[in-house]
Amino acid sequence: GVRHALDMIVRGRINGSAQEGLKFGFLDGVVSSKESVLEYALRWANWASMLPSTTMESRRLCRRAVPLDEEGIENRDMCDFAFQSLPPKDKGGESAHACLEAIRASFELSSFDEGMEAEKNLFNDLLYHSMQGKAYRHIFFAERSSSSASGRKKNAGNQLGKGKGAVGMIGAGTMGRGIAISFLRAGFGPVILVDVNPKGLEAGVQYIRSTLQGEAKKGRLAPSKLKGILSSLESSTNLSSLADCDLVVEAAFENLKVKRDIFSKLNTIVKKKDALLLSNTSTLDVDAIASSLSPERRAFCAGMHFFSPAHIMKLVEVVRGSDTSPETLDTIRALTKRIKKIPVVVGNCDGFVGNRMIHPYTSESTLLLVDYGGGEAGLGISDVDAAVGPKYFGMAVGPFVMSDIAGNDIGYNIRREKGILRDPKTGQVGSNRKQMRYTELADEMVEKMGRVGQKAKKGWYNYDPKVGKGRKPLPSSEMQALIDKYSMNSPQQGRKLDEGDIVNRVLFPLVNEGFKILEEGIASDPSDIDIIYLYGYGWPAWRGGPMFWADNYVGLSKILSELDKFHSMHPGSEYFRPSKLLRKCVSMGMGVQEYYSNGYAKSQSPTKSKL
Repeated sequence: GVRHALDMIVRGRINGSAQEGLKFGFLDGVVSSKESVLEYALRWANWASMLPSTTMESRRLCRRAVPLDEEGIENRDMCDFAFQSLPPKDKGGESAHACLEAIRASFELSSFDEGMEAEKNLFNDLLYHSMQGKAYRHIFFAERSSSSASGRKKNAGNQLGKGKGAVGMIGAGTMGRGIAISFLRAGFGPVILVDVNPKGLEAGVQYIRSTLQGEAKKGRLAPSKLKGILSSLESSTNLSSLADCDLVVEAAFENLKVKRDIFSKLNTIVKKKDALLLSNTSTLDVDAIASSLSPERRAFCAGMHFFSPAHIMKLVEVVRGSDTSPETLDTIRALTKRIKKIPVVVGNCDGFVGNRMIHPYTSESTLLLVDYGGGEAGLGISDVDAAVGPKYFGMAVGPFVMSDIAGNDIGYNIRREKGILRDPKTGQVGSNRKQMRYTELADEMVEKMGRVGQKAKKGWYNYDPKVGKGRKPLPSSEMQALIDKYSMNSPQQGRKLDEGDIVNRVLFPLVNEGFKILEEGIASDPSDIDIIYLYGYGWPAWRGGPMFWADNYVGLSKILSELDKFHSMHPGSEYFRPSKLLRKCVSMGMGVQEYYSNGYAKSQSPTKSKL
């Protein structure tokens, strides 16, 4: 009936039981443990051969009318109700609307053949004329390509890819807890959580237990499985507890000295010489971390960059070091899929792929406020978020909400480590700022105002625990005053930009950085970048990812022209300088995905550290 068709086809519910399928007519039979599927099918075929032709004809779907709803609701009314919850067609909803139209055709048109013709036309329209349909198909194949192994013969002795082995988790903070949950869910054990801070360790264990227990209460985890999972969790304040591990993931403080010290200790503690020693670093040099290990161990060292919250986000950047072996990469791919996440292998550079591309995006978003902000008439924080976020472009959140969620202190600390910040004691500008186009707006809000984000109830926005559970962005007069201060000398001060202009200014440099990443061999294919942004940064699936969007929605000629214009206006913003690969694709008259698919990109060897 229509009720169940809407549930399965439009809403995409695929977790129904076999018995439910029998009840609702999706299935004719379910095989018991007493016979094979083939034996059962043969029995059904023999039974069917003995039935009169009139009986068989009556069973054909084309001879049957769409049944009335069991609860007496009109089929048309159910479709009208479902329509209200569909995304707009221009915001990724073309396929959902087509599904609903096909269901309507099943009971509104006079014959089965007419209904099938209507469905064929809807299908062909999505296949041949819908850019959203093309984007969804691109993602489907890109995800499978990024997750596939190298094609080498698998090591039959490696059990990690099969969900077996002892896992060490260093760090009981936000990331460590989430990563530990992911391995526990997948059946790894024991999973040993290590943190030198006893209180932090206790809090981490409690969080893991309560999270898994909550999942069991919601029916996402069988009670019998929960007991086994919790018994696999161990904790310690001593790294020596990791001696017998097959895999160790480090998620300590994002400081190179700290991480090198940990890996130096693991070098002597972990007994198995082929144990994987991985770092969850989001920006640091994987080669520098691996250099703390003995040479023979470096082949088994790589980055495994999870995204927060790690037990929810699906993406993992697998960072290839100079000495990481191909077999190690294949094993990490396999175990990443085992914990139900999507691996993308990337090269070693500052920020890898995702965070490296996010830098020009967030930098230019802030500089837009300085250029065009000021007073009620000027460009505001919410204007930029509205243009890039769900209301217009379609990102899950805009750049300023994203920064507040992640913590504005993270970016501040990275800028300090890079030698860009002004020294608060001496007033001296960081040595690496040089002629960079820069604003200290984001520095002052953290350093002097403590506006680090949602965790402090104030960042780019204010947050009230009584409003939206403390996560709803609220306007801040303090931040508006800060924008007024930094924008007062701008010739464009107090002006609005339309949504399209905002999107171009903040997303074109992000795409440009993607081209530079491809040039350097940090990413091996444009589709890998698309998957990273889809699953790690909330890029709208119907736009296909940054590189697909550039090729198909915008056009590389326009992006190149706009980047040239922006760079002439702002020569201090190096991220506006067009990539050589972008210029080459434009000169050849082809998109970057076509360039790679046709083999024009020369094969690149693993890239040395760019740090």
